[in-house]
Amino acid sequence: LNTEGYEDLSPDRYTFNIIMKALLCCGERGASQKANQLLQRMEASYGKGDTRLKPDLLSYNTVLDAFSKEGDGKSAERLLEQMLNSGDDMVKPNAHSYTAVLTAWSRSEDKAKGVRRAEELFDDMERRYAAGKSDFHPETSVYNALINCWAKSGDRKALYRVIQILSLMEELGLKGGDSNVQPNSRTYCAVLDTLANSRNYKAYDESLKILKRMEDFYSEGYDSVRPCARAYSICLSTIARSRRKNKVVKAQELLHRMESEYRGGNSACRPTVYSYNAVLNAAAFSGRDEKEQEEAFRVACLTFDELRMSDYLQPSHVSYGTFLKAIKKLMPESDVRDNLVKGLFRKCCRDGVASDFVLKEMAGLSTPGLYQSLLEGVTNEYGNLPKSWSANVR
Repeated sequence: LNTEGYEDLSPDRYTFNIIMKALLCCGERGASQKANQLLQRMEASYGKGDTRLKPDLLSYNTVLDAFSKEGDGKSAERLLEQMLNSGDDMVKPNAHSYTAVLTAWSRSEDKAKGVRRAEELFDDMERRYAAGKSDFHPETSVYNALINCWAKSGDRKALYRVIQILSLMEELGLKGGDSNVQPNSRTYCAVLDTLANSRNYKAYDESLKILKRMEDFYSEGYDSVRPCARAYSICLSTIARSRRKNKVVKAQELLHRMESEYRGGNSACRPTVYSYNAVLNAAAFSGRDEKEQEEAFRVACLTFDELRMSDYLQPSHVSYGTFLKAIKKLMPESDVRDNLVKGLFRKCCRDGVASDFVLKEMAGLSTPGLYQSLLEGVTNEYGNLPKSWSANVR
């Protein structure tokens, strides 16, 4: 319409920014390149004298976000260089810009190259700032993006590097008073996630140390590091996966600490079903020592009962299935066990969470006669179970 003489309908920067934002959100393959082409059109039009189409920082950051979403680190870094070399203060990269590029590298297919380029980019930020070439200094979101890059890298050095970065942020941001680099809950969760995925034998101890540091800083008044359910749940998962003796006791202790924090006013610490399931999982995979197994069974029973009695949670199909697994591994065959399994399965069916996982654990745990007796008279002519038994499986 504009080319046909309707001058009032000429698109401006605002119009282009909206379209590029739509491309960012659409999820279509190749959307980032289309957004970049629109940015190039804006630059070309501005170069010819159309000031209404001068790209601003939002224009560039939107395209960086599009590259980030598709894991195109190379294109994102190329555009960042363009912004740095433009000499235009209006489009100087900010924390959002650098975070988008680091995130793009973290999502790239070549994880080794991604983490290497992320470190090089971070070092370049530091050098530019130290040399006076830039007034931008890495802040919390940028540090978090670098940690996430290492977390997804699968590199053996990831565990040591993320702890090193966290320690630096604590030193500068919490002890040193620089609020721009204070770690937050997201920082600690990213580090804990890295430890959980590392499968390193040190992950157990390091996770508990980091969670304790988080709790201590929060108690000293640093609200940004408020412990959250995700942080505790990641630690619980790390404990459950470990081969430590009496790990289930530590898992139960951590769950109770979590509940205590929540009851004490920290709403972010409210336990989830996942938290309880992690303790049940720790019990199901406890060691073979007889005393340890007795303790694990005791903890499993108490944990499941606490979940059943919770005023804000209810067991999921994973809760029932994992508890059944714990019973199979920790309780010898007996009439007492059969009666416990019967009662548990009936509760599971009434709750509508009798999933394939639960049925699999039931079949492996009970005798054929017991299993069939529980299903007898409830299957239809095709052998299917009542739909109400699994109505609440999520």
